[in-house]
Amino acid sequence: METIRKNLLRIHGVLLILIGISAAINTTVGVHFNRGLYHFLYTNKLAFIGLFQAYLLVVLIGIVLWLGSQKKNRKKWNRIGCLFHFFILILYVQYWDFFISLYEEENTTLINFTFHLTFFSLELWAGFAKSKKIHT
Repeated sequence: METIRKNLLRIHGVLLILIGISAAINTTVGVHFNRGLYHFLYTNKLAFIGLFQAYLLVVLIGIVLWLGSQKKNRKKWNRIGCLFHFFILILYVQYWDFFISLYEEENTTLINFTFHLTFFSLELWAGFAKSKKIHT
């Protein structure tokens, strides 16, 4: 079970680092060049600042999960990964219509929601599942 926890934290951490960096780059392209998925930021610098900070925090959470994968008690690090997605899922539930309207041309909202729900579920399971004790 500890190997599963370790690998989950590492995969989750790497994905968050890569997604956070790419989203930060995409928001920057949107705000400066009025292009891409975040083109709406061209006229909304305040939203850009908030999203840019949030995506850099995603990178930080990814680093934290990666480092947590190297610790002995990985359950608490899985719980941190779970909470990260839990807070985002709350916003998806509350503002689903807004997210749908924001990405009208693409199926991005469902993909993002599925990503967060998947890692929430995996980290919830890893954070609370009991480890089997081997008696010798």
